[in-house]
Amino acid sequence: MSKKLLAVCAAPVVATRAAYAAFHPPPPAGRRRPDQFGLRAEEITIPVAPSGLRLSGWLCRGDPGRVVLLGHGLGLEKSRSLPYARFLHEAGYTVLLFDFRNHGDSSRDRSFGGFDRRFAEDAVAAATHLRSLPEFEGARLALYGFSLSSFAMLRSLADLDGTVDALVCDSGPAPDPPAVSPNLLRTGLLPVPDAMRAGPARPVVEGVFRLLNHVTMGTSGGWPPTPRGPVYATTPMLFIAGDADPVVPAEEILRLARPYPRAETLVVPGARHLRAMWADKERYTSTVLDFLNRCLDPTKAVR
Repeated sequence: MSKKLLAVCAAPVVATRAAYAAFHPPPPAGRRRPDQFGLRAEEITIPVAPSGLRLSGWLCRGDPGRVVLLGHGLGLEKSRSLPYARFLHEAGYTVLLFDFRNHGDSSRDRSFGGFDRRFAEDAVAAATHLRSLPEFEGARLALYGFSLSSFAMLRSLADLDGTVDALVCDSGPAPDPPAVSPNLLRTGLLPVPDAMRAGPARPVVEGVFRLLNHVTMGTSGGWPPTPRGPVYATTPMLFIAGDADPVVPAEEILRLARPYPRAETLVVPGARHLRAMWADKERYTSTVLDFLNRCLDPTKAVR
């Protein structure tokens, strides 16, 4: 049997392993700490009911009336969001960073599918836990998602029942997640053997992976959320894209954002996936802070 034929035969197994690994990544190496960014952080544990899972978080206290909840990208963890926490905290915001399930120091969930719902549950749990702390009960709150967590943050708005005042999404989400999922393989974010990257095995691996993404990511409740539905029609949103992003292309993010009545967008020239802030830091940070300052204005009515 030729090597090419062997690769084609093995392709479905490789795709299945990659699909599972996408949502069950190994612990990342070289984690950074808040103090390396001039941040004083309290380690907190966030319960996810009724699953019994627990999420690991860092709470960096600032203004108790203005709070930003920070997610992270697929296969990463909360320390990768510390550069964003720093500029937000320097602007006066309280920032909560947390690890989604199966990431960083949070609990493991061995399930294979439905992670759209599972990760949204994590975002809801983090926001709810924050609201349970007396000092933040009446705070104005923004959710801030990156890549994977931008999907979860957008979906979670419906379950947070109007308690979110703004949403920022960086490098995502896309209107059709399975359609962009092969980009995880093409860009090397999910490693596959070299034999699967070319020739007849490549379309098999990508095709199976895309089909499995319907299961792993899930489609509960429909996607994307209805723009004219409750909460989604009234929540201010900022979508940030890089025009050189090979994972979630800018045009996909803009296509998703366009129908939302209160959506604003920023496309950063030359920025690749999760690199928009590094491509133009001044424009990025000034745009985000202007948006959040308007949406989390403490002079507005308190809940």
